[in-house]
Amino acid sequence: MSYSRWGSSVWYTYWCAHGGASADDDKRDEQLFDICTVKMFTYKELKDDIDGCIDKVREIHDGKKVTPEEYKELKGYMESFMTDIEKEFNTPSQLYKDGEITLEEAFIEEV
Repeated sequence: MSYSRWGSSVWYTYWCAHGGASADDDKRDEQLFDICTVKMFTYKELKDDIDGCIDKVREIHDGKKVTPEEYKELKGYMESFMTDIEKEFNTPSQLYKDGEITLEEAFIEEV
């Protein structure tokens, strides 16, 4: 899912499908937010320190013209991504799969 595209923004950002083969690849913390041609961050990295992630982007863009408003815009896209991840991964069946609730709790919530 795209959050922004060039033409209407200096950022091209999207939820990048995590393409690994292990069972852990469907976990919330490993979902990827891609800032095209700049850097990818996991949901966990953003959740733990979104401002630190913005600082990493600033370091990468050192010397390029990016305004404070454009960084604020990027943070908004990151927050939208995290909200979507939380909606996607906080279903009872996913919480059970992640080992955060019991099968009984998942069943009760689904019914």
